[in-house]
Amino acid sequence: MMKHAPPFWQSSIAQLLGFVGGWLLISYTTLTPMAQLPAVAGSDKLHHVLGFAGWSLLCVFGPRKRFFVMALFIFLWGGAIELIQPSVNRYGEWADFFADGVGVLLVVTGALFVSRASNKASP
Repeated sequence: MMKHAPPFWQSSIAQLLGFVGGWLLISYTTLTPMAQLPAVAGSDKLHHVLGFAGWSLLCVFGPRKRFFVMALFIFLWGGAIELIQPSVNRYGEWADFFADGVGVLLVVTGALFVSRASNKASP
């Protein structure tokens, strides 16, 4: 029997595009020098959680092992951003790094849960 290829959104290429696109977006928005930080609605920490969870979600569909490597990079990049930000007239805060990690961890936990549930359901 012939095996069908997964849909594009579950492919390695889509996963890589999501990773690179997320990296570009997060890096641009967090490392662009600014004279003054813009006022935005909501909690800054919530924005970090959502941003890094969103980036992780862009990578979750595709090879599982590669996703976990990408998630580790995403988490570490959050720390690197906080170290770089003072040199581009931004504030580096370890609480932001913690919030980034929470966002990544939410998606990793969800991916593990879904993976284990689907393994139990398959014969």
